[in-house]
Amino acid sequence: MSEPFPLLRLGAALVSVAFFIGHSSAAELPVIRLDTIFPPGGKAGSEVEIGITGAELDQPTGLHFSHPGITAQPKDKRFVIKVAPEVPPGIYDARVAGLLGVSNPRAFVVGNLPEIAKTKPNNKPETAVDLPLNSVFSGNATAAASDYFKFTAKQGQRLLFECAAAEIDSRLNPVLAVLDASGRELEISRGDLLDFTAPAAAAYLLRLNDLTFAGGPEHFYRLAVTTGPHIDFVFPPSGLPGAKSKFTFYGRNLPGGTAANVTSGDGKPLEKLDIEVEVPVSGDVRVDGLSTPAAAAVDGFPYRLKTANGVSNPVFISFCGAPVVGEQEPNNQPAQAQKITPPCEIAGQFFPANDVDCFTFDAKKGEVWWIEVFSNRLGLPTNPFVLVQRDAADLQEVYGAEPNAAEKRFSTASNDPVWRLEVKEDGAYRVKVRDLFDTSRKDPGNVYRLSIRKETPDFRLAAVAEPPPEKKDDRTAAPRTALLRAGGTIAIKVIAFRRDGFAGDIELSAVGLPAGIACVPMKILAGSGDGVLLLTAGEKPEPWVGPIRIIGKAKVGDTELAHEARGGAVQWVVADFNTTPVPTRLTRDFALAVSAAETAPVSVEATEDKCWEAIAGGKLEIPLKVTRRGEFKEALKLKAFGAPGLDTLKEIDVDAKATTATATIDLAAVKLPAGSHTIHFEAQTKGKFRGKDVTTTIYSTPIRIAVQPPQPK
Repeated sequence: MSEPFPLLRLGAALVSVAFFIGHSSAAELPVIRLDTIFPPGGKAGSEVEIGITGAELDQPTGLHFSHPGITAQPKDKRFVIKVAPEVPPGIYDARVAGLLGVSNPRAFVVGNLPEIAKTKPNNKPETAVDLPLNSVFSGNATAAASDYFKFTAKQGQRLLFECAAAEIDSRLNPVLAVLDASGRELEISRGDLLDFTAPAAAAYLLRLNDLTFAGGPEHFYRLAVTTGPHIDFVFPPSGLPGAKSKFTFYGRNLPGGTAANVTSGDGKPLEKLDIEVEVPVSGDVRVDGLSTPAAAAVDGFPYRLKTANGVSNPVFISFCGAPVVGEQEPNNQPAQAQKITPPCEIAGQFFPANDVDCFTFDAKKGEVWWIEVFSNRLGLPTNPFVLVQRDAADLQEVYGAEPNAAEKRFSTASNDPVWRLEVKEDGAYRVKVRDLFDTSRKDPGNVYRLSIRKETPDFRLAAVAEPPPEKKDDRTAAPRTALLRAGGTIAIKVIAFRRDGFAGDIELSAVGLPAGIACVPMKILAGSGDGVLLLTAGEKPEPWVGPIRIIGKAKVGDTELAHEARGGAVQWVVADFNTTPVPTRLTRDFALAVSAAETAPVSVEATEDKCWEAIAGGKLEIPLKVTRRGEFKEALKLKAFGAPGLDTLKEIDVDAKATTATATIDLAAVKLPAGSHTIHFEAQTKGKFRGKDVTTTIYSTPIRIAVQPPQPK
């Protein structure tokens, strides 16, 4: 059979593995985990030899990338990665496949500069590594020490040192400093960019360390020194899809740029460059751009400036639904409020510090307007606040959403406020916008979009491998993957970002599944923030690894909406999400693995594959078949999900030796409405896997039921 990804056959080849102790005292079924790829990138049109570390990496069967132009071949205990010349610069996902499926993604960067990888210690000035201009060095930070590099510069030459870390899944929190020949510190940056203009033609040292002087393989980085362009931000931050618009790019070393007469957050002067950009008609969830989970609700595209001196870093341009109006200063005071006419979108900046922007518009009784700020979801460290007033009287203070405790393993909350204004009286309405914590920030790159629009119900989606139900006092989080074992059913969690009051059902389906894998359309129920999509494998499936697409469809009136879910992943193991935020990000795709060698511990399914029918208000009995494999022989308590009211249904007890059970649903008690529904059952079970006690969650196959209205008497 053909493989959807370039596949590397390793057989019984060994890999470099750093095993990690399980993240929970209550062990679960093991999953394959990829911790590091080193070096974490390569130049387009080149080959790079890499090694990997992780857990459960035994019997690997392939190394997969989210771009077909990146392929791998084994070489002893390492791999040779080939990057085709046509692969665009960007951050791609790499996953290793093995006996336990496919791993979590790790970033692999494709660049356009010569690459150098760390081969020996450079934690002393006298062992500093030569860093040629316009090159990239891949390394990992030394614990309790610093890494050193030497370079030369001409007088007045502006060099940019860019240290990629968090955006490539590293634990490193970089601190960069330039030293002169005597060791005197000339420039320091507690961030991923250091902007240095050489005071004299000379040799210099660059020092790199973690903020807390942590180090080791998981604190890897890509350090670039370049005279090429760097974009700090773009204004406006959005454009109309399908239109040609002028954007002003603010940054450094911009060819043809002029002085912007403004400094960046690090105090360095910025240049500006006006470029007319053709905004695409639609975005693609499979390209890089914004990476925080909350950004799955934002549509747009990444833009890179291509110059003779190289390609810039990407800047994200989001899509807007109305022509953009620029913020006009002074508008800090109510009497200076900028007059606007909705529907419209205002592009503004939380700049300078303590900036307040006021806007006013006339509204008539009965009108409905949605007022929303986009800033934190654009990847910015902002905390926007909105105050809506009518004739100087406060109507509503609007803050960003607080993260739900149940979502701490994959939080999609953001600081961006949104509010529905239902106009009760004719009058002048004022909107005041500010950043709650900008008293000390002086960064013109902290931009925002203020959207005032008519009600347009819609939604967006994100999909993650469903974590096991939270155990008592369990506050751990860890990378998880979608592994479908023979005879098993798995759940993919799909999160809904509902817009403008949309509260209807969202029907979920999967596209691109391999042969023999069943997927019955399921729903995110009306008003719910998430749901699951179940995939089921037969007893003898074909092994497979590849990307699948999760599609959500819904109707608003006569309009059908359809959107593809963004993939999401947890980056690192966290012992307590109450004390350490769980590092998460969006992914370029959603990967699934099907295993023939691994079998599901327990399977639960209806005895017949049919639609089960009943009359509203009556009782529905569904006979179930229970198949146990291996050493999973515990009694089960099946809980029903998937339709309104099922949360009140009592658990179904299944004896430890039983191979059958009956699910009885009192339709009157649960008040299940007439119509078609897809339900499923879940249970936790314990057993032994490879000689170890484990706990796992099992899912039944989806069960279709049809509830008929009561017959007239």
